[in-house]
Amino acid sequence: MHTVVLEAYDKLLDTMPAAVFVYGETGWKNGGRFKPHKTHRNGLSVDFMVPLVNRNGQSVPMPTHAFNQWGYDLEFDLSGNIGKLRIDPDAMAEHIFQLHTVALKHRIGIWRIIFDPDLQPLLKSSPRWPYLRDNIQFSKRRSWVRHDQHYHVDFEVACRPAT
Repeated sequence: MHTVVLEAYDKLLDTMPAAVFVYGETGWKNGGRFKPHKTHRNGLSVDFMVPLVNRNGQSVPMPTHAFNQWGYDLEFDLSGNIGKLRIDPDAMAEHIFQLHTVALKHRIGIWRIIFDPDLQPLLKSSPRWPYLRDNIQFSKRRSWVRHDQHYHVDFEVACRPAT
């Protein structure tokens, strides 16, 4: 996963050089329970904070600090806004596209992406939407914790047959 994430970021330097991307949580180095997550136990789950733009359309990093639980406590409205910031659906869609294409190159799949179903329509305005619609499984129901400030990516790796 490390290689896939880094290569996708490298591709973003070419396709969206001005965009700022922030990753969230992955899991423990040696796996295991990662509270409060139900996943993030086997190295195949990664959280990415939503890319943001300010009122001038300039890409800015997610404001993360201990007092907002490193960004996980932020709540966006149904238009993808929070204060003077808004979700950048083009950057998010491009990131997901790059993650998927790089993963495929390494014979890895994306099982699903958990992102607030109420905010998923924002991605439809992106030029990458047709690809995402046809190749990515997005969550259809809200999960036990709102995923509006981040998108959770579950990768899948085929297991070798037992010998």
